Amino acid sequence: MTRTHIHKYQTRYHAQATYSKAIRARGDFVFMQGQVGTLLDGTLIGEDDPGAQADQACRNIQRWMEEAGGSLSDVCKLTVYVTDISYRPAVYEAINRWFDGVHHCSTGVVVQGLADPSLLVEIDAMGVIDDDAAGT
Repeated sequence: MTRTHIHKYQTRYHAQATYSKAIRARGDFVFMQGQVGTLLDGTLIGEDDPGAQADQACRNIQRWMEEAGGSLSDVCKLTVYVTDISYRPAVYEAINRWFDGVHHCSTGVVVQGLADPSLLVEIDAMGVIDDDAAGT
């Protein structure tokens, strides 16, 4: 299977394993790791603000889709994890701004915690890039 790794990096959470922010597989599919409210250098955006964290996570999703040769309109599925149900309105308001008109599938999950206690939201995304759009 052909794979294109989008932005390989060393994690700070595990035994220095190497991950990819996204993987484009079989030429069409883009699988992303869960995106959180951090910049590439790990700086948290929106401490104690789930809406700001979701906004940055969506910005990251857009970046990885573009680096894979697609766009947000190619996203088919989101799984949204929040650490408190009261965060949902702010989180989905941010998501709806970024994905206006995309009509992706979505699953929302309330979890006890994420990899770092300062993280309030994580968004997992999968996309399919049209062959014509990818130039293949």
